[in-house]
Amino acid sequence: MFILSLSRGKRTKKKTVDRDKALLITSSVPAEKGFHFSTDPQKPTGNIATSIFDFLDEVKKIDVRSIDFHSKRGDFSKWLREVIKDDALANDFERLSSLAVTGEELRQKIVEVTEMRCKELANELKGLAR
Repeated sequence: MFILSLSRGKRTKKKTVDRDKALLITSSVPAEKGFHFSTDPQKPTGNIATSIFDFLDEVKKIDVRSIDFHSKRGDFSKWLREVIKDDALANDFERLSSLAVTGEELRQKIVEVTEMRCKELANELKGLAR
């Protein structure tokens, strides 16, 4: 995982997961525990992510208003921490929210840190399929 360093704007490589934790984080959850995207409290989009990989796919295409809405409320980091059990990525999302970026710039930053995390998890799991 590349941990965001807000003081210098750089990323440092730091291992934050072992195989057992990677299996837990990459597992799918039931739809009722999935991340349900909305653009405001009364306007669900119908998009649901049931894994970190689904989440990445949805963030790439979801209406940017949904990203702004959930980011302001801390919904992404809460779901990642409480449901997906990924404290490292949840912490990165909390750091992103402190940057006060919105719109497409926020989407790109979310995609970047989530892709890095997915790659780290995939690398940790490579040997399990053998």
